[in-house]
Amino acid sequence: MIRYGDYLKIDQLLRAQEPESAKHGAEAHEEMLFIITHQTFELWFKQVLHEVGSIIGILDKPYVPESDMGVVLHRLRRTNVIMEHLAKQFTLMETMTAGQFMEFRAYLNPASGFQSAQFRVLERTMGLQEQRRVLRNYMDSLPPQERAFVDEHTQGHTTLFGAVERWLQQMPFMEYGEYAFWQQYRNAVADMFERDRRDTRAVAEADGNDPAAALEQINKLEDGFDAMFDASRYEGLQAQGLRRISQRATLAAIFIWTYRHQPLLHTPAAVLDAIVELDSLVSLWRFRHVTMVSKMIGMRVGTGGSSGFDYLMATTMRQRVFDDLTSLSSFLIPQANVPQLPTEVAQRLQFVNELRS
Repeated sequence: MIRYGDYLKIDQLLRAQEPESAKHGAEAHEEMLFIITHQTFELWFKQVLHEVGSIIGILDKPYVPESDMGVVLHRLRRTNVIMEHLAKQFTLMETMTAGQFMEFRAYLNPASGFQSAQFRVLERTMGLQEQRRVLRNYMDSLPPQERAFVDEHTQGHTTLFGAVERWLQQMPFMEYGEYAFWQQYRNAVADMFERDRRDTRAVAEADGNDPAAALEQINKLEDGFDAMFDASRYEGLQAQGLRRISQRATLAAIFIWTYRHQPLLHTPAAVLDAIVELDSLVSLWRFRHVTMVSKMIGMRVGTGGSSGFDYLMATTMRQRVFDDLTSLSSFLIPQANVPQLPTEVAQRLQFVNELRS
């Protein structure tokens, strides 16, 4: 028979809070809050890695059954609730004033949240590229055993980005006989912009204005769309670092979001939404960290030697993983302009059992 306390290791948990200020004979009341909040961050990071790792395991296969996508969606949504909760935990931290923090801050050098090995694992597991990091020497602050921990859990492992890209590249229904989604979509985009040009000219003529500037803007927008559908131009965007995900994965995401009202695409569309939300919530966690640091230490250097506020704000803006998916909203067209699916494809998307084209 197992007891509650034994199962949860309550004794070890409750003995894991050792305020540094007390060791120096000047116990600061608020340090307990600081310790427990950060310990719970680490516990939740462990759960997030558990969830994300399982999602990668499901998606990183030659074929992902439709029935598995419900599991992926459920775990993604749970992960997002956890990340949202973690961002809200800073509200607890902010019940501590800057003066109260200063009562024990000096005892923490050189410890810093910058040294969270699990968060480094999470960044890598998500698929953060090393060249997008604000600081390339971010591992230097970790002791050797924690660097080994990060490398052990990330090197040679599929990232969430890689697993999502692989899943999207397998998306069926984009080709069927002579039908090719991207060609039909490209034609619809061309028709849409041509209508915009006609309307622009008509309005300019009625008002006695020169339509040149407006027409030039339409041309630029259409050119951006065309780059999504031209393989060589897309490769150019990838070479410039403007796109990371493969062209086929990009087109699959557009296909899913465009026809998300089709029953078989409900869950894939929700999965993409949840992935974009996860990326945003990780950024939100960083931002809440920024605002807390700003409140507590202003523009001072962090205890771990980082540049404090400026560094953290830069990570919020630059260290996102799924920008490619987030930006695709720019390439969706109004429902009235969406090309109709061939009857055979529309019928197959009505089925609830697992069908492949």
